[in-house]
Amino acid sequence: MSAGPEPAPARLASGLISRSHLGIEPFEMRRPDSLADAAAAVADGSWAHAGGIDVAQRLRAGQAADELVPLCRPPTSAGTGLEMLGEISLGDGCLFIGAAVTHARIESDPLVQAHRPDVAATWRTIGNVRIRAAGTLGGNLAAFHPGYDAAPILAAAEATVVVAEPDGTLDRCSVADLPQHRLIVGCEVPLSGQVVFDRSLKPVVSVAVGDQAVAIGCAYAYTVVIPHGATRTEDVAAALAALADPINDAFATAAYRRRMIGVLVDRCLRAHAEPPVLARDDRMGVPATRPASTQEVAPPDARSLEAAPPARSQDVQSPDDVSRDGAGSTTHVEMHLNGEPFAVAAPPSEMLVDTIRTRAGLDGTRVGCDQAVCGTCTVLVDDMPAASCSTFTWQADDTEVLTIESASDPDSANARGDVASILPAVQGAFAKSSAFQCGYCTPGLILVAAALLARHRDPDRATICDWLDSNVCRCTGYLMVIEAVEAAAAALAGHASADSSSGSAA
Repeated sequence: MSAGPEPAPARLASGLISRSHLGIEPFEMRRPDSLADAAAAVADGSWAHAGGIDVAQRLRAGQAADELVPLCRPPTSAGTGLEMLGEISLGDGCLFIGAAVTHARIESDPLVQAHRPDVAATWRTIGNVRIRAAGTLGGNLAAFHPGYDAAPILAAAEATVVVAEPDGTLDRCSVADLPQHRLIVGCEVPLSGQVVFDRSLKPVVSVAVGDQAVAIGCAYAYTVVIPHGATRTEDVAAALAALADPINDAFATAAYRRRMIGVLVDRCLRAHAEPPVLARDDRMGVPATRPASTQEVAPPDARSLEAAPPARSQDVQSPDDVSRDGAGSTTHVEMHLNGEPFAVAAPPSEMLVDTIRTRAGLDGTRVGCDQAVCGTCTVLVDDMPAASCSTFTWQADDTEVLTIESASDPDSANARGDVASILPAVQGAFAKSSAFQCGYCTPGLILVAAALLARHRDPDRATICDWLDSNVCRCTGYLMVIEAVEAAAAALAGHASADSSSGSAA
């Protein structure tokens, strides 16, 4: 299956469509060949692109980027320095987490779980299943958004941010002093300490409490860091009283925010005094298959960019050749779409949802909020849910993409195995449980449920709700959807038992 270089969907004559994937201005692509090259491009105003969801939202909101520097899957080969972006490793008294490491990997990585289980536990609360699968540590920090979660967690953990200067040298700064127009390489998190994070009142306020610092998100235009923590509660109380008035907006008044800051800080201080809760990696379901190496490695600035990289956990392999393209040019993308080869030449600004709907003609993938929130546009990329409305088509190069149409051919799905073989059973369970009304959001719900059951054949209701939290249904209500997932799990368990019995009899 292939599609030619057709133009992107036309815009309205009146101009850009507000808050729409059709309104993204064209941009150039620049794939760096070294850490210094990437740092120089970012210093000159180019946008670093890792997970990319925030980048898509900024472009959709009307901001313009002359050039994007793709860093979402850094190369693993030594000598460029870019490999550091996808690294999790042990250094001198710290845990180094690269900027291109996804939230899902942080919460499930064996090194993080072994040395900072509290950080792994807090990271599991960031976003939803699609955000955690695609979003990255560096992207979260580089957005400079007061409502994002990485900054308060890392500030409370007393982490240090490693940035690259235009000449390739590395520098360090605090989370509160994070400079703009500098390439974030990663963070160094101390191996000792405990962080408790509460985001239950977002977007009003979020609070992270560590041993020696308290960080406040959402309530101000920036993350506020109090240099006193759980060991100095009296100083924390005095610092809270001295804070300036928080934001007064449609979400909450300044007075209410100030009161809720005190409530969450008190709650986190009490939780900090309790025995730490170890992180669970079964909610996200990302297998922790990488060995938990305890090998010590040199800190980033002591490494030679020409030397072989240290032993580490590594993210997925490097992407296809994303060349430096002009604003009117195209990128060549090859993927497997529902099990069949699919090649397309698309503008760098084209979203995956448009490629699927207009080029492949698969309209089961819907456009909803266009903000990576509602889940209507969900597809599976390498068996994990992805927001196709905020995923550029070139990000899907060399991946397996599944849409709801793959459930319509059970024989082919069973032959492919894995998630594809589960989809027909999930779709049948939704039909029998009447877990739909208008059906607009149903394809996304079925795909998320199939991805969940591929990892957990017998999930508890809390895990089901955690995954389905990424998808909004306006008319059905969620009880029937949850029951449909439970019914699909039971059906799959029955098939497995039947197959096992048949094999034994044979």
